[in-house]
Amino acid sequence: MIKKLITTAFLFLLLGIGAWQNLAANIEEISQNWSSYILESSNLLKDWPAFVAETNNVIDTKASYKYEALEAYGLIQTILLKNEVGNFAVVKDQDNQLHYTYFTNGPNDVSQLAARMGRLNQVVKASDAELIYLMTPDKYEPGVTQLSRGMPYNYANETADNFLDLLTKYEIDFIDYRDLLQRDGMTTDDVFYRTDHHWTIQSTFWAYTQLVEELEARYGWEFLNKDFVTNLDHFNQILYKDTYIGSMGRSVGYSYAGGVEDFTLIYPKFETDFHIFEEASVTDDVQRQGRFEDSILNPAILKDSQDIYDVMNDKYFTYMDGNPGIVQITNLSEEAANEPRVLFIKDSMIVPVASFFSLGTESTMLIDPRYYGGSIEEVVETGDFDYVFVTYTPQNLTEEFFPFYE
Repeated sequence: MIKKLITTAFLFLLLGIGAWQNLAANIEEISQNWSSYILESSNLLKDWPAFVAETNNVIDTKASYKYEALEAYGLIQTILLKNEVGNFAVVKDQDNQLHYTYFTNGPNDVSQLAARMGRLNQVVKASDAELIYLMTPDKYEPGVTQLSRGMPYNYANETADNFLDLLTKYEIDFIDYRDLLQRDGMTTDDVFYRTDHHWTIQSTFWAYTQLVEELEARYGWEFLNKDFVTNLDHFNQILYKDTYIGSMGRSVGYSYAGGVEDFTLIYPKFETDFHIFEEASVTDDVQRQGRFEDSILNPAILKDSQDIYDVMNDKYFTYMDGNPGIVQITNLSEEAANEPRVLFIKDSMIVPVASFFSLGTESTMLIDPRYYGGSIEEVVETGDFDYVFVTYTPQNLTEEFFPFYE
């Protein structure tokens, strides 16, 4: 009994010391939030939850020794040979690849999502444009990926298969990158970052070239300077050794994730000229103009490698700053003046692909439904597009990503 009391007291002491350190480290920002809440709020009771959430976010994101504790926890899990962290939020397969997953009894019901795609298709066809779904791959590959016994399986690929079957009934064309990977003898282990749910930049360049080939074969699109702009020899490839850790790696620590990874930046060697506008949901709007690497890319992210845990230093987001609500790219090259205008309704997987793809378009617009506060229907109906691409990974076939034509 005495041992339990001593252990409990010691635990509370550690928690108290940690809480005091966090409060002391963040007291200035918390005080500013409190002053704003008291002086600027028109309804203290109504605004109280927002103040609590904001204060909690400050303490959580700036907790003292947060990442040291995370690394220690991850190291302990590694020593214990654990293949899951965070109550199965992140699991490790037998090749040490990390995966997001969850418990479920079967595929998601996607009939309503497909019906919305059907209504979107009617609007797109009425404007003499083409609607195409791009199914990017899930990191879990049936028959290849091996999880330890007892690990949950999310049925994401089965959900994707059902969704594509329904699109066929609505006469909507699609490109399934899972089939293209299989055709080229590539596995998801070959194309994904070990610590992330994103595919590598080298893989996104491959995906870009495949999209060009498919559009040429199916629709006769004569992509601008196709042979030149799809040849990797005409692009710079800069390797950043041991500088990358993906979102899953950041959540479990690089000790558990197997260390940090290399990141390769790809951008054109040849002359380019773009204007980009990004409407952000949190930070200020962004406008840049110039060569591909000065407009579409944000090289500032590459220069800051001090804190690999900071999501703002995620090098995947070098391309178009990741996930602004809406992005408008205009190709200022004279050759591109009469090329197609395209829209991507998307998640983050397609961002680098769309970046390269903009080399052959007059304009490229991207909308992320999670962060865009406007009407997607209005954009589609007034945008004068030649092609509309909807593209989500199998795990993102959920209500959150289809807030249109409900």
